[in-house]
Amino acid sequence: MSFSNRPRGWHFDEIPQNFVHHYGGVEIEAGDIALFHGQFGPYLPMRMPDTADPERGPPAAQAHIYALWTRMLWTETGDWPVLRRLGQDALRYFAPVHAGDRLGARMSFVGKDDIGPDRGILIAMHELTRQDGTLVMSVMTRTVLAKSPV
Repeated sequence: MSFSNRPRGWHFDEIPQNFVHHYGGVEIEAGDIALFHGQFGPYLPMRMPDTADPERGPPAAQAHIYALWTRMLWTETGDWPVLRRLGQDALRYFAPVHAGDRLGARMSFVGKDDIGPDRGILIAMHELTRQDGTLVMSVMTRTVLAKSPV
């Protein structure tokens, strides 16, 4: 299911467990990598060693990749009836990202916990991949969503 044909404002009870939802898409630009490193570089201990590419330059910082994923997630779920974001767990980075790479995201709905007549907790695993399918980052989220109005 893509962004264009999914229900607007998915409610807790409308989300199928074990469903994989693809969303987002962003191309990494060399200027953005340089800007991010210039602004935050001295404060970023999370650089992957030996990942500079002679043709494409230095990799994007992990914090940069996380920020891009966050923007894609908020853009995708902005019309969902989110009551509260409970947190993120198990953040992992697997591969570097360079200028010219295109990132996409998929969200697997791995668990649902009904916590009341009007809400539930959605547990989702998000995976960010490069255009060649290489896994770049993963993170698990827990979000309280409203149920469909009766």
